[in-house]
Amino acid sequence: MRRFLLISCLALAACGTPYERCNREAARFYADALQEQSRISRDLARGYTTVTEWETRRRWQLCGIYHEHPHYCWRTDTEPVTRRVPVNPYELHRRLDEISAALPQLGRDAAAGQAECRKRFPAEVAAETPPQG
Repeated sequence: MRRFLLISCLALAACGTPYERCNREAARFYADALQEQSRISRDLARGYTTVTEWETRRRWQLCGIYHEHPHYCWRTDTEPVTRRVPVNPYELHRRLDEISAALPQLGRDAAAGQAECRKRFPAEVAAETPPQG
């Protein structure tokens, strides 16, 4: 029981302080938009995107030794297969323009949310700020 409690406390501590969680949540949409903008730019530069699909295949494998003779059987394996898919550059440029237009407002919203977090958790902000001088 003690071990479970210790592991639970460590897992909870790994999630971050309430101030860090608040900051992360406040900037989530802005960070997601930046990441999407980066992905679209990369796909436009390459001319394709990658898609991962899971395929199930059957394989004839050695299953064991029975009376000193090899015993074979069919095994089913599910493996990821990554494929290149051509992109529609017009659609991606349209999406990139939408994201670029939304980024300034998302940045302002993130900054306002982080300012609210600093107001809600002043003790943690003071602990993070290095002394000036």
